[in-house]
Order: sequence, then structure tokens, then C-alpha cells
Amino acid sequence: MENNIHIIVAAGDGRSRSMVVKKRVAKALAVAASVVGVILVVSLYLSYNSLAQQRILIQLESDVHRLSTQNSQLLSQVCQQETEKQELLSNAVNNLNERSSKIESILTKVGIEIPATEGDLNSGGPYIADMSDFGDGSEDALFVSQQLMDIVETLPLGIPCEGYLSSSFGARRDPFNGRKAFHSGIDIAHYVGTKVYATASGTVKSRGAVSGYGNMVKVANGDRFVTVFGHLDKILVKRGQQIARGDVIGTMGNTGRSTGPHLHYEIRDQGKAINPYSFTYLAE
Repeated sequence: MENNIHIIVAAGDGRSRSMVVKKRVAKALAVAASVVGVILVVSLYLSYNSLAQQRILIQLESDVHRLSTQNSQLLSQVCQQETEKQELLSNAVNNLNERSSKIESILTKVGIEIPATEGDLNSGGPYIADMSDFGDGSEDALFVSQQLMDIVETLPLGIPCEGYLSSSFGARRDPFNGRKAFHSGIDIAHYVGTKVYATASGTVKSRGAVSGYGNMVKVANGDRFVTVFGHLDKILVKRGQQIARGDVIGTMGNTGRSTGPHLHYEIRDQGKAINPYSFTYLAE
């Protein structure tokens, strides 16, 4: 068996050359060529894969930068909103405090005491610092404002009907016998049938004919005040009925111990008659 390979190479001028290569060398060259081919293919694949990974990394870097920018913008918006929220809250607290001061000042002028908050009797437990003391003060302002508004809700405000003041509160001459007497309310004179309005929310405590008062309605305004409407022509509410400020409770009349059409209007503070005139301007 021949161990050589004859290779004949023809030239362009017609001449030819022959080469003798041993089979072992030829096989080695073929293997080397295959290895080189594989290396080239692997190199090309790795080079392409590296470029693809580089493109992915560039895209990821771009996405990270974009998301970072968006996060910065969102953080800036949140900070802006928080600042605006704090400003609004601060304005609201200031408005609450201002309104509470005005209400408290008016109530003080007419002799209404502001109830103190509950004390610390029958209490105890471990001390834990309340960080809310260092807060924005909104809870305290809201509590005080709500406390005052609860008082105002049941506070008899304004004039209960149209007309003119025909008799004041306090000492006067009795219109029937001319003797010195104490008038426990004010009298407002007008036409029979003039609508009479509730001056505060509350519950109708009693209604009907009462000696001296004629047709009368008595309204319990919360736990402190009672309003009385006397000499009515018609009563338009029922006993136990819940009413609100401004509701019509009846019409003006000339019933009971009366010298002419008028409304006898009383305010009682914890059972004691007080001057209603002091409260007529508070509705404003």
C-alpha cells in the first residue's frame, strides 16, 4: 500500500509540477485545517455574542439612567406635594385657631364659660413620651374648635321672629298692675301669625297652654340651655321632636297673660334666666 500522495499542479504555460506528500502529513494538515476552522467559527460566535452582550449592557445602562431620572422627578414631586400639604395644614390650623379665638371671645363677652378638658384623676400607667406633642398642633386645634362648635350648636343665637322689642329683660313695671316686677325674658311685638323660629338645635321638652305664658313651647338645647317661647297663636311642633336652628316652631299670638300680639322669649342657662338680648347679635 502506497504511503505517499502525488499532487500535480498545472501552470498557466502548460508546464506542470508534481509534489509528493506523505499521507500522514496530509492527514495532519487536514486535522490542522479543521481545528483552525473550528477556532474561527468559535471566535466569530464569541465575538458576535460579546457584541450582543455589550448592546444589552448599553441598553440596561440607558434604562437605569432613565429610571433614575424618573425616580428623581417623582421624589421632587413628592417633596413638593409634602411641602404644599404642610402649608395647607398650617393654614388650616391657623384658621381653626383664629375662629376658635373669635368664638371664645364672643362667648366670654356674654358670660359663657368654656368647659375645661377632663383632668388626670384616677389615672396612671407607665410614662411613654407622646411624640404628637411635637407635631403640627392640628389635633389640638381641631379638638378646641370642635368643642366650641358643639357649644355654639346648642347656643341660642339671634332673634326668633320679626318685630320690635317691646319689653326688656330684668326689672320693669308689670303691664297689668303697674307694680315692680322681674321680667325673665324679652318681648318682641308684631302681627298675629308671624313665624317664630328655633334659635338653636334641641328637643321639644314641652308644649301647650301654661298659666301666664299662654300657648308655650319649651326647647332643651343640649345639656345646658333651655329656650322658652310664650303667647303663641299656633304651636307647630310636638313634644320630643328634634329641631334645628331656624325651624319654625309656631306663630306669634296674644294668648295667656298678654296685652297684645307679641312673643315672650326666654333663655335659661342651667335653670337660671339670662338676658336673651346679649345673644341676638351672635348669629352674625
